[in-house]
Amino acid sequence: MIKFLFFGMIWGAMIGYFYLVNVTKVSHNILSGLIHALYYIYYKASYDDKKDNIQKGILPVLDALKIKINKYGYINNDKPTLYICNHQSYIDSLIIKYIKPEIKTIAKSDTADDFSIMKKFATTILNNWGVIPYKRGDKESGQNVRNLIKESVQSGESILIYPEGSSYVFDCLNKFYPGSFEVAYDNNLTIQPITIKYKTDIAWGLKHELSKKHHHEMLANAEHCQTFDINDVDVTFHKPIESSKFESATHLLDSVKYIITDEWLHQHHCIDQNKIYNNTSNTPIAYATV
Repeated sequence: MIKFLFFGMIWGAMIGYFYLVNVTKVSHNILSGLIHALYYIYYKASYDDKKDNIQKGILPVLDALKIKINKYGYINNDKPTLYICNHQSYIDSLIIKYIKPEIKTIAKSDTADDFSIMKKFATTILNNWGVIPYKRGDKESGQNVRNLIKESVQSGESILIYPEGSSYVFDCLNKFYPGSFEVAYDNNLTIQPITIKYKTDIAWGLKHELSKKHHHEMLANAEHCQTFDINDVDVTFHKPIESSKFESATHLLDSVKYIITDEWLHQHHCIDQNKIYNNTSNTPIAYATV
């Protein structure tokens, strides 16, 4: 009986797999990458080292999307930090999390509800990923987020924030919302700006009048990524900033936005390796490439 059940499960899995590939038109590479990602992020990370398994889960997805990460700058910062990054694509979070798996993010507490019947499954993934939930929908939601940022960084965690609020494929950088800069300035939190730039046309975000299908639809974007031989993504970690050294939260916001925008436009990549932040070794840290 067990033998029949076992072979039945195998046949069921095969039928399900071929259905997904042939009916939904999801490519083998993408589907295989997603299966590996779920195994490591949902299952392995629940019982073993989370950071290691998060990276192992993300890598097959990046490989399937033919993404090559080029890292520059002050990467070895192990202080509790508020990371501020531009947001050109929803893929940004995979890339930053792969580089710095210890970073946590803040999301509305009902995010798992968006998955309906898979709520428990989604909750486990979000917990393993390092999502800090908050309640929104009332007047206090903004203050709740600020408190979470303050408490998280002061307790030794590092938080990733996208001050644009959403992913914008076009128009360079959008407006930066001031909330995270205000809490950083008021509490002298360490900020580290990050500039991320895609060298091929694979960005994915909000629909725009210039958008093509792959700019705003997930599966179309994944398939489009595979049309390139390689998708270089440059990620520059700028020098960490002590917030209290600025005149105001607005001054801090303007400075950080200038740093990120300047790198996005001009792609300097020229940072003295001997001044890498928090580098305690005598060996210069090479600019790494994944």
